[in-house]
This record gives sequence, C-alpha cells and structure tokens, in this order.
Amino acid sequence: MAVNKFELGESVVNRNTLKQGRVVDAENNEKGLTENVKLEYKDGTSEWVMSGNVTKMLVETDPSSNKTFLSD
Repeated sequence: MAVNKFELGESVVNRNTLKQGRVVDAENNEKGLTENVKLEYKDGTSEWVMSGNVTKMLVETDPSSNKTFLSD
C-alpha cells in the first residue's frame, strides 16, 4: 500500500474535482500515515479530502527557445 505524504503549502490537485489547491493541514492516523488533507483553493474555499484523492501537481513548461537540442 502506498503512503501519501504531503508538505504544507505544496501545490496539489483534487482528483475528484480536478481543482488545484495547496495543502494547509493534514490528519495522520496512529501509524503516522496521512489519511486526510485539507486543501485551500484560489477562490478562498477549503475542504478536507481523503489523501488517496489528492495528487501532487506537475507543471509542464516549454523549453527556452535559445537552447539547442541533440539530434539524430
């Protein structure tokens, strides 16, 4: 079983709603595993979400146009 650990302030996505937010609190069980994460969204709302429904946010950026790439 995977252990979900999130840092306070970390950018994440609620898988149920696909809303982006940041972690503002977390609840751990007696074994130290994160069970619930409190997310705060840009509109100021917040909610508790089961940690299995939260994923870390990955941001894709375009490479700088002045870089060179290896070619075949």
